[in-house]
Amino acid sequence: MAREASPVIAGLGMSVLDLVQVIEAFPEAGGVSRVVDSVMMGGGPVPTALCAAAKYGVPAVILDRLGEDWKGALLRADYERYGVETRYLLSEPGRTNTLGTVLVRQSDGERHLIYEEGDTTPLSNTGLSEEVLDSCDLLHLNGRHWPACLDAARRVRERGGLVSFDGGAHRYDPKFVELFPWVDVLIVAADFADRAVGIDLKEAQLERLAEWGASFTGITDGIRGSWILMKGEVPFHQPAFEVPRVVDTTGCGDVYHGIFLAALAESESPRVAAKLASAGSALAATALGGRGFLPTKAEIAAFLESAREVTGAV
Repeated sequence: MAREASPVIAGLGMSVLDLVQVIEAFPEAGGVSRVVDSVMMGGGPVPTALCAAAKYGVPAVILDRLGEDWKGALLRADYERYGVETRYLLSEPGRTNTLGTVLVRQSDGERHLIYEEGDTTPLSNTGLSEEVLDSCDLLHLNGRHWPACLDAARRVRERGGLVSFDGGAHRYDPKFVELFPWVDVLIVAADFADRAVGIDLKEAQLERLAEWGASFTGITDGIRGSWILMKGEVPFHQPAFEVPRVVDTTGCGDVYHGIFLAALAESESPRVAAKLASAGSALAATALGGRGFLPTKAEIAAFLESAREVTGAV
């Protein structure tokens, strides 16, 4: 059921339905590949971050538009399953939603994405809920619904709320530079950092990312962990955590964002937030699909009691 509490975290992003299929090896030529396991669930960077935050225990709301096809019905139900508020999830008759097929290599959880893009109309300023933007504590973005997300960020910042941006791998766009000065929490994937500020040591990249004015900047890099810089302080490295078996890395970065933001919303320090987020993303990798295992706060705490950090991966 959706939460009745006022949202702490609002997300403006694109909802995607994911079909995740495990295969023994990626195809290199024509032929037949047997599917070892499969699952269908909601996906998308901002939506999955919201589901992770809600499962952690922090109220969240999604701002998006769904087409009225069978995929849209499944997407709405998946949000409600995790407790994400859907009152402001608009519907558009006659339009379709994006379907992503994620091929997962069985041996190591590596992924290859194939997608069929939907044709829903991006949200404009008139499609955004003023009630949500004027009440949420934190707005999470990844550049979808441009340029509405730019105006939404300005509105939230100007009234004293926080804005977060997820810079995903292979998603860098020079236009995002216009948004960065309005962002408080700027956490990006290693590939995004390379494209945004140039290839360098992570600490140097963090300093350059921080020049846009964010209070928190970060770089995530899978098994190599994450690097976080809080304005005016020394950057630190948070190692990834070992798990018995990596099943699928789909959505791990999105889960990291969701739990990091949820922890900040509960007044945890950046170091604690990064540790919790790293643990949450490690647990997410033990199940199939980006939302196959979204851990609760208690499950993360139990995992950290005996968790071992990955060493030698930096």
